[in-house]
Amino acid sequence: MIKAVIFDLDDTLYDYKALERAAFECVGELVRERLGVSEEQCEEAFMRARHATKEMLGETATSHSRMLYFQKTLEYLDIRPLYLALEMYETYWGFFLDNMSMYPGARELLEALHEKYIRVGVCTDLLAHIQHRKLRRLGMMDDVDCLVTSEEAGVEKPAPGIFKLCLEKLRLPAEVVCFVGDNLERDVKGAMAAGLQAVWFHPGASQEEKAQDGIDAVSDYRELYELLSRKIEGGL
Repeated sequence: MIKAVIFDLDDTLYDYKALERAAFECVGELVRERLGVSEEQCEEAFMRARHATKEMLGETATSHSRMLYFQKTLEYLDIRPLYLALEMYETYWGFFLDNMSMYPGARELLEALHEKYIRVGVCTDLLAHIQHRKLRRLGMMDDVDCLVTSEEAGVEKPAPGIFKLCLEKLRLPAEVVCFVGDNLERDVKGAMAAGLQAVWFHPGASQEEKAQDGIDAVSDYRELYELLSRKIEGGL
């Protein structure tokens, strides 16, 4: 029986990929309007910037920094980086945060977990500052008992250290904690390697995908509610 559930944040509690695409489109419009560059030039410079940042910084929280992506984008366009990088950053996160909403059923599950005194954690790669802003925007200030970011842990998933830090904060052994995440390798297999139970949150998953490797998998929060209910003493 589990005593805590740890959620990944991006693409597990809300649709990250759709928001990311739309936010980058807003930034692209800003750059084209202010600098007069083509869509192709802007996209090529951004892709180079993101790749260079990740190559330079490796598996670290800072490698996800939009500020660095946008600064380098301008550098690749031969524009002084201070000219527009901050506006690009604020445009991106302004749109992103203003349009966030939880997946259907997520709020009901969180409330049910708290009613059963099941502790709730969030474990996420990325910088602490922006993840705090996301959780606040989702209205989760009273839901999260434990938060760990890769910036704090010094490693990213699937490194065992980030999961162990969650367990230390929860003061619980791994076997009574369940991790829920959308990334099979980083979230699910990483958590299982650290001794936690795990559920693969995979929207739109086929029955074949959900049956692979004997891993618990769900395609929406209704299925997740039912699965976790079976893992909790007395159900939800």
